[in-house]
Amino acid sequence: MQVGAMKRSGVLTKLRITVGEIDLPALQIWVVANFVSMALILILGIRLGYLLFTSHADFFSWKFLGAALAANAWLIAAAVLARIIMVGMAYRVVGALRSSEARARQVAGRDVLSGLPNRFLFNELVDAEIARCRRGRHQFALFYLDLDHFKQANDTFGHDVGDRLIVAFTRRLAQVLRACDHFARLGGDEFALIQADVIEPRDCARLAQRILDAMSVPFEINNQQIFIGVSMGIALCPQNASDRQELMRLADLALYRSKQAGRNRFAFFEAKMGEELRMRQSAEDELRAAIENDELQLLYQPILAAEDGKIICVEALARWQHRTYGLLSADSFIPLAEERGLIVALGEWALRRACTEAKLWTDVKVAINVSPIQFRQKDFVASVDRILTETGLDPQRVEFELTEGVVIADADLAERAMIDLRALGVRMVLDDFGTGYSSLIYLRRFAFDKIKIDRSFMESMEFSGESAIIIRSIVDLGRSLGLTVTAEGVETEEQARFLRALGCDELQGYLFGRPMPADEIEQRLAEQRVQCSPPEALHSIA
Repeated sequence: MQVGAMKRSGVLTKLRITVGEIDLPALQIWVVANFVSMALILILGIRLGYLLFTSHADFFSWKFLGAALAANAWLIAAAVLARIIMVGMAYRVVGALRSSEARARQVAGRDVLSGLPNRFLFNELVDAEIARCRRGRHQFALFYLDLDHFKQANDTFGHDVGDRLIVAFTRRLAQVLRACDHFARLGGDEFALIQADVIEPRDCARLAQRILDAMSVPFEINNQQIFIGVSMGIALCPQNASDRQELMRLADLALYRSKQAGRNRFAFFEAKMGEELRMRQSAEDELRAAIENDELQLLYQPILAAEDGKIICVEALARWQHRTYGLLSADSFIPLAEERGLIVALGEWALRRACTEAKLWTDVKVAINVSPIQFRQKDFVASVDRILTETGLDPQRVEFELTEGVVIADADLAERAMIDLRALGVRMVLDDFGTGYSSLIYLRRFAFDKIKIDRSFMESMEFSGESAIIIRSIVDLGRSLGLTVTAEGVETEEQARFLRALGCDELQGYLFGRPMPADEIEQRLAEQRVQCSPPEALHSIA
């Protein structure tokens, strides 16, 4: 019974799926009429055969035909009527099926959340516009749009607010567009639009500026004011391309340029963008190979105790010996690594190399810069623990230098990670202090052991000027909170004397040494050990 019920249920399910939203009674009448007419025709054939074999009259005689017609007139009438009903219902069912198919195509081509055309329908719209462009002498523009910092708003306020933000953005943008323009949601926070009947690129610029102006007003959602910008890339047809895929690729390139230029702006496609992208892709491939093949190197800059001038720490700085451009500093390739998803592998390589080389030195700490993206990885603390265990370096000799951006982006996550790292024994350093918010809240909430005064104050320092006052305040603040204070960017003896007089704990800069290979650090440390050795030890060595 259960098997039979399941089979019947499966048949009904298939029937519902096939029928969709058509007129089900009409379909049932059509099926019954078709069955009845076929049955009557079969019965009529059987009766005619019976008369043929039982009657002695000639088959072609009027007598036989008359008897057959008289005997089966009601069957013939019923069969004709059933056929008429079947044909009528068939027309009705076919019409309903066509309407249902049209509705299904409309639903399949729409984004569920915003009601806008989705990527598949938008492709058809672009193809249609290209065909119209080829038939006439007009042009159109393809815009690619991306909401700036939408993910951050989505993560902060929740997915429900994110969905409502998408809907609000859609409605606001619709007020800027004309009836002949087409707007679509390609997925997530990615949108596209067709600006029809463009006369000159200035028309596109005016529309783009209207969109930027409309998005400059904050969105009110759940009593929250949410600010989002929009980056746009624009490609023209037929000037830039007359093929859909190529046109979309060029608009995407222009969007990438818009983001690179600072977001919340628009950019037209230019021919040089393709070459820049190829060069960037080539640089990405080379950097990935350099990381995988251990072709990068670490240099170390000494950090001295202000009191006696001894090297007590070194800062690890990544360098890339490029075969074309020579030795590149971290500022040249770290942004590329962060953008292309290579920063985690690069950060782990740097930590492993620094721990391995620092193990050869005694009583000297090693400071390592940590990218915000790397720090926010869920398994960051576990990977640090694993590398420290594998290299055997004492965690208390490791310092992680973080910028304020790390703690501002996600304070709760940063606090948990810092607590776990301190539990391992790692020291935490707030880098570039004085250039950002420099809030007391961060110093009190987060478990920092050290603050580093940004080098920019050294560059413009006058011993009685504004920078000197700021440095004095930072040193006093750090000492009152029990934090080690390090000044970087020290290049003159006058700066060093001034910082010592203020009570700065550690000094770093070109005055004490530029970044150097590990073997030179080892040599400096060996010389330092000799200088610090008592005369008895030197005599025994001799």
